[in-house]
Amino acid sequence: MKYLLSVMIALTAYNFSYAQKIPDFIDPDELKNAKFECLEESEVYSEEEQKYIDILWKESLQYLEAYAVALTTSPEGSKCQNSDVATYETVDGISKLCIMDRRDMQLMVKNIYQILHNPDAAKACFAARGNVDWLYSPGGELEARSEVAQWLNRMTFQEFFDSKVSDPEVKKAGLLFSENFNIMVTGDQVKTPRNFPFDVSARALPNLWASAGWFPMYAEESERNQRNNAKVRGGYAYAEIFGHWGLLRIEKINGEEVGAEVGMTVQAVNTLYPYHHHATSELYYTMREPACMNQFKTFAVRDHNEKVTSISENEKERIVEFDTGMPNEFKMWTTSSYDRDPLVYFYENTIHAFEIDGDCEENPDQNALVSIWARSDAHEKLNDYGSTKLCECAEEPGKPAVRGEKIKCYLTKLKY
Repeated sequence: MKYLLSVMIALTAYNFSYAQKIPDFIDPDELKNAKFECLEESEVYSEEEQKYIDILWKESLQYLEAYAVALTTSPEGSKCQNSDVATYETVDGISKLCIMDRRDMQLMVKNIYQILHNPDAAKACFAARGNVDWLYSPGGELEARSEVAQWLNRMTFQEFFDSKVSDPEVKKAGLLFSENFNIMVTGDQVKTPRNFPFDVSARALPNLWASAGWFPMYAEESERNQRNNAKVRGGYAYAEIFGHWGLLRIEKINGEEVGAEVGMTVQAVNTLYPYHHHATSELYYTMREPACMNQFKTFAVRDHNEKVTSISENEKERIVEFDTGMPNEFKMWTTSSYDRDPLVYFYENTIHAFEIDGDCEENPDQNALVSIWARSDAHEKLNDYGSTKLCECAEEPGKPAVRGEKIKCYLTKLKY
């Protein structure tokens, strides 16, 4: 009876409407009988296991549908046509664009519609990935409310920080993050942005958020992670639903390579996700109501902005510096909320950072910035597409880049 109820809820929650208007940049013929090539062979599940896969698949489709609709919906008063508005640079005032003017975004939305119109064919590329040893469960109450997560029985965050993290400060921050993760993603302050047609939070899609497979990407020891600070190393994780490292892993659709990655991120308050960059473009939707004005701050400067100084370059990299201690630096950050400028888009090699104030939170340990996240160019293998590179202090190489100092960043020289 418990299983039947869960399936009924999942089926009710996901009801993709083919009457819904398809964005006019998509050729309708591309949606008919789309052909999918998976990144690896399809998983085979027993009848007992398949019921859990079906629940997770339905919630994944709902998340993807809402995301595609949001990106192609114009906010009230916007001059964009069938497009949301995104902030892409902050240092010279707030620069914005119509997100669907970008070709990578058009391709990502097209891929999502191809999946939605051909769910049975796309499902062959979908798997729970319970055997991947670097994907974890949040554990705790979130897992306790999800029969799918209980079936998967992944290593929990708490077990990860206890057994795989050696730095005592990172371990401490990580265990606190683990203890409060459930309330961070299900609390009343978590709100789906207005452009979304329905709720995609952990309250509405509990199995997806508990079972997608989370990765605390900065927690373990590495040369890169030493250029980060302990609080965010232990207080940050992301999960990928659709993409090369996610649940739905598609190599090609109709013979065209798929570069989309779509998922979610959680960053604890009182943290600075330091200045960093990557060769792929990226976007975030804020899904939190701030506890005070200017709580969720974002910095973004494009690689060829005149305030970015080139130091040297070689065949693979361009080494640049940026002075974060220049006068009025505080004006180079923007703020967001689920209902005010929730979307940010970072072009390739944009240097960006996120700072989250916790002083105005009544219970800072229990709160975080929750975001809907995506990248678009995972198929660009020549460009080190999967790597997030952290900047460093220009005066002390290896030291984390912080506000008020000159920072040095190693940008990828893009090749096509």
